[in-house]
Amino acid sequence: THAHIQGLRDNRGTDVGVILQRAQNIGVRAVLAPSVSHDDWELLRKIAPVPGLWLGFAWGLHPYFVLELTSEVANQRVEELRFRLDCYPKEMVAIGECGLDFLRGPTPAQRELQVEVFRAQLELARATGLPLSIHCVKAHGVLLELLRERATPPSMLHAFSGSAEVARELVAAGHYISFAANVCIPGARKVVDAARSVPDERLLIETDSPDQTPPNRRPGPNEPAFV
Repeated sequence: THAHIQGLRDNRGTDVGVILQRAQNIGVRAVLAPSVSHDDWELLRKIAPVPGLWLGFAWGLHPYFVLELTSEVANQRVEELRFRLDCYPKEMVAIGECGLDFLRGPTPAQRELQVEVFRAQLELARATGLPLSIHCVKAHGVLLELLRERATPPSMLHAFSGSAEVARELVAAGHYISFAANVCIPGARKVVDAARSVPDERLLIETDSPDQTPPNRRPGPNEPAFV
């Protein structure tokens, strides 16, 4: 449910067509490829699917990228995203990767900017009915408040790192919880407990490739075939 196949442009893996073919060969039927910055939006549109593998795209503004922008430029990017949603309604299946990362943005000003841009993307999701692919680190309380401000389409918490209690609250609000190779790390009790708390019908899996390579696949880059 979450693979940054466009990240291969950074020379962290093989040609994207080969990567997708390997995934299809081992039985992967679908890949959702989210963006990180607005530069990814066009890159994703140029990726061709392989036969037998559904490829969907999510466009959004990642909190890491948001921290590199001024508030004015961030708002311009949100407006561009809104415009693209109108222009390419059939190409987008979700909004993201977006969200909050208070570990990477610890100052009040950085957190305020992240909340502002994430709230704008929440409003886009509410207006279009599209789900969001949500990144959240050290900000789950604020995230829950924002999701509850108004009815939000059922969305996905990507590479979930919160507690079992938070996972249950998100599921009760109608959302899905996705886990990456963080559940494979020895001693990762918190994330394993969270995964066990999620009902099967709300549980999703992802690679987050080329990041979060499973321990037994390191040190190389991650890829969808490792799911």
